Amino acid sequence: MSSVLPPAPSRRRFLQLSAAAGAAAFGASALAACASPDPDPAAAASGKVKLTHASMDPLVLWAVTYLAEDRGLYREEGLEIERVPLGGGPPALAALLTGAGQANLSAPGELLAAVGKGQELKVLMAHTNSMPSLFVVSREYAAKIGITGDSPVEERRIAIGRVPGGRFGITAPGSQTDGFTRLALRQAGLDPATQAQIVPLQNGANMLAGLANGQIDGFVGVPPVGEKAVVEFGAVPLLLNQAGEIEGGQRMQGMTMQARAEDVEAHPDLYRALVRADVRAMRELVEDPAGAGELLRRTRFGQIEEPVFAYAWDLIQRAWGSPYVTADSLTAWFDLGLVADANPAGFPFDEVLDMRFVDEALGSLGWTPPHV
Repeated sequence: MSSVLPPAPSRRRFLQLSAAAGAAAFGASALAACASPDPDPAAAASGKVKLTHASMDPLVLWAVTYLAEDRGLYREEGLEIERVPLGGGPPALAALLTGAGQANLSAPGELLAAVGKGQELKVLMAHTNSMPSLFVVSREYAAKIGITGDSPVEERRIAIGRVPGGRFGITAPGSQTDGFTRLALRQAGLDPATQAQIVPLQNGANMLAGLANGQIDGFVGVPPVGEKAVVEFGAVPLLLNQAGEIEGGQRMQGMTMQARAEDVEAHPDLYRALVRADVRAMRELVEDPAGAGELLRRTRFGQIEEPVFAYAWDLIQRAWGSPYVTADSLTAWFDLGLVADANPAGFPFDEVLDMRFVDEALGSLGWTPPHV
């Protein structure tokens, strides 16, 4: 990252902004190279779709959409895909609001805040049903708290409570890594504010370096950051969120497909095709994870070392299984304090959750997902 660029605002900071004014202000600089003010109606009618991503890098979290493209499922549905990678949830949501793309692929935190401020947005399907996250600790700290990766989950859940004062890396205050770290501390009987040190480190690379040089004792990472720490740095896997090992964390909705309500109503056939392609891809992920993983390793994740990818791919299987998003999974974001200055009382869940295209896709495929 160039040192002349200011750091992107944290998730918490973005969620505290007005969804309209804040997104517009942020989007003016973040999206100069990627968007016209509104999606091109002719492009939408022709099946051309811009997908904004809440990361500059390809993430295993988006296996559904990558598989849909690499298996030719979008093409079979008459769609031509262009991806717009952006530096996190705030600029990705800003991109959606300013018309940089027809759909945004991201966790729902920013969307929930924006809807709370009056924006009309929809969640069309889930790409993951929980937020895949692995809490790892250094070997030295694992020895100090008396656990190994093979310890029973009941012991691992409370282990960090045995030695107050641990140092844990997060990306930024108010981020998902912050939220999961605090949940893990509380379930171990610790007060995150007084009995642990929470260290903002901006990104996964810095957290890996901090763990390697002893600056921190552990961190929560999205795939493949935590897995890389285990495979290459000898870290000990403490808690896996998608396995329900962080109390309350598994309930949170993971990656979603998001769109502006006006775009969905103007071009329902485009979104119907987009969701159908992704549901077809999800079915393959569920029914043939080995085959899907082999393809994506070649097409998307060749930069990840094979042992790291294999480990991450195995762990993430528990994160998907159904294309449905529920009101409860969105409410969890409010309950865990990851939507600033907002609460679920009066939130228009019925307007935001639009599962009609999922219903149609499952009906046409004759598929009943295992996690419905």
